[in-house]
Amino acid sequence: METTTDITHDSDSTNNESQIDVKRMETIFHLIISSLKSGRSSFLMDLVVELLWPVISLQETSNKDLSTLAKSAFELLKWRILPPEILERAVPVILTSINDPNWRTRSASLSYLRTFMYRHTFVLPEVEKGQIWNSIEKLLVDSQVEVREHAAGVLASLLKGGDEELSRDFRDRAYSEAQSTLKKRKQRKSRSESIASVHGAVLALAASVLSVPYDMPSWLPDHVTLLARFISEPSPVRSTVTKAVAEFRRTHADTWNIQKDSFSEDQLEVLADTSSSSSYFA
Repeated sequence: METTTDITHDSDSTNNESQIDVKRMETIFHLIISSLKSGRSSFLMDLVVELLWPVISLQETSNKDLSTLAKSAFELLKWRILPPEILERAVPVILTSINDPNWRTRSASLSYLRTFMYRHTFVLPEVEKGQIWNSIEKLLVDSQVEVREHAAGVLASLLKGGDEELSRDFRDRAYSEAQSTLKKRKQRKSRSESIASVHGAVLALAASVLSVPYDMPSWLPDHVTLLARFISEPSPVRSTVTKAVAEFRRTHADTWNIQKDSFSEDQLEVLADTSSSSSYFA
C-alpha cells in the first residue's frame, strides 16, 4: 500500500510538472505571436531567435492547443527578415533542428528553411549558406521517406532562385551520383545499397529537373532522360520518377513542339517509355 501510494504521488507530481511546462510554453508562444504582430518585434528578436527551436519542434504534439500556438508563431516567424547580427545566431539553431532525432522536427525545419532561404539567400554569408545546403542534401537519404521527399522539394525551390554556383555544383553532383547508381543497379553490384540511398540519388535528380518548370537549359535533356531510366525501380523510387516526369510533361506542354528538338531520338524513346501517353514524346 505504501509503495502504491508513493507511485501515485510521483505520478501526480509528474503530471503537475508537465502541465506547468505546457503553460509556460503557451505563455512563451503568446509572447512571440504578440511581438511579431505588434510591428515592434525588432526589440525582442534577440530573444525570439533563441526560441526558434521550440517553435519548430512543437509543431506536432499530443497537446493540440500547444501545437496550434506553435504553428501560429511559426507562420509569423518564418516570413520575418532577420538583421545580420540576429541571422548569425539563428543559423546554428536551424542546423541543430534540421538534424533532430524526431523526423517531424526535421520536416518542420525544412518547411521553415524553404521560406528562410527565400528571404535571406542574398544576405547570408557563403559559409552559412553552404552549411544549410549540405544539411538539406543529407536529408535526401533520410530514414523517413516523407523527409526525403520534403528535402527534394526544398532543394528544387533553392535551385530556382538560389546561388548559381551552388546550384550548378548540386546539379553536376546529382547527375554523376545518379549515373553511378544506375550503372551499379544494372550490373547488380548495389544489392547492399539501401532504398534510401537509391531514392536519394533519384530525388536529387528530380529536384534539378523540377527547378526549371518552363525553360529548357542545355543540361535538362540529359537530366530528365537519366531520371526516366529509373522507372523500373520499386517504390518509392518509381513513384518519384513517375511524378517528376509527369510534372515535366505538364510544364513543358505548351512549347514542346519547339523544345523537343533539344532531345535526341534515343532520349525521346526513353521518355516515351516512361510517359503514360507514349505519343506525347513522339
